[in-house]
Amino acid sequence: METSRPYPIHDLHVQTLQSTPGDKHLRLTLLTREDHLLRRFGAAEAVHLEPEAPVAMVVREVADELWTLVEGRVEFIWHDLREDSPTFDRWHRLESAAPIRVLVPFGVAFATRAVDQPALLIRLMSHAPDPAHADAVIEGSFEE
Repeated sequence: METSRPYPIHDLHVQTLQSTPGDKHLRLTLLTREDHLLRRFGAAEAVHLEPEAPVAMVVREVADELWTLVEGRVEFIWHDLREDSPTFDRWHRLESAAPIRVLVPFGVAFATRAVDQPALLIRLMSHAPDPAHADAVIEGSFEE
């Protein structure tokens, strides 16, 4: 599993996942008790992306997110907007096929879009969206 590669965004985490075959099923473990990321999350949702759907970057003010690509191929993009970060204003793009998981630290703008076919992702959030801490939407940044 790829976990130690340095990434151009501080706190960015990308890990290729391994599936475990069963008799009539395939199991993909997203998080385990031993995983240091487990303590960071409190809300979850399934996200189905269609190719060619409009995409905007969102920056979460107070929430870390862990995205797990279960089916399909997507492009991820990050832009570090944390002024106190050692990688402030740095961009990173990654196109990947399932299964993979990526961490989006709070304060980092993020977007993902399906490539060529629909994609299914699981989104784990440390905090559910809250009107008191509105997320910022950055229009048109995905194409830059």
